[in-house]
Amino acid sequence: MVLTSCFNNLLIKILLKTKTITIKGKSKVRIKKNAKLLSDLKSKLILGFGDSTTASFPYSGTNLNLMENSTFHIKGKVIIGLNSAITLHENATLEIGDGTYIGAKAHIRVGSKISIGKNVAIAWNVTIMDSDFHNYMVEGIRQPITKEVIIGDNVWIGNNVIILKGITIGDNAIIAAGSVVTKNVETGTTVAGNPAKKIKENVCPIH
Repeated sequence: MVLTSCFNNLLIKILLKTKTITIKGKSKVRIKKNAKLLSDLKSKLILGFGDSTTASFPYSGTNLNLMENSTFHIKGKVIIGLNSAITLHENATLEIGDGTYIGAKAHIRVGSKISIGKNVAIAWNVTIMDSDFHNYMVEGIRQPITKEVIIGDNVWIGNNVIILKGITIGDNAIIAAGSVVTKNVETGTTVAGNPAKKIKENVCPIH
């Protein structure tokens, strides 16, 4: 089922059995069999919200796709910005912590599991994927295409960043704009470039 916010938000709340979701603009939610959104009484998910620093109309909305048996776990107040696309594939899990903001035109695609911590600031045009989503072989051996992504607490992720499968980003890290993250990022470090490399240590973003 595909629903837009021109319909009653109440219908979304009934289908997902939660009171925590609010849809702005022309956001769309696709809900497949046994997909669920987990949250507590203090949690709140806002889709299609905020001033955009990209060429998006104020009511561009957000696309949220929950495929069969997927789980979207909200652990506090989470805001997903204008014109973003969040897709959880079959049996996939996405966890997002309290105080996390995802900016405009972000793309998060979950094949298995992505975990994003508390107070994470994600800028516009950021892509996060835990899978290659295409099978391939190396020297005749089929390669694993999916591996969990973990982003710690109080992390800053700049605009146009790409985070690939199997990456762990430690708490208080800063990912500079335009970086392509292909290796783990240590706690309290700044990385930049393509591929991203450490350029500073002992940093701590002020949320």
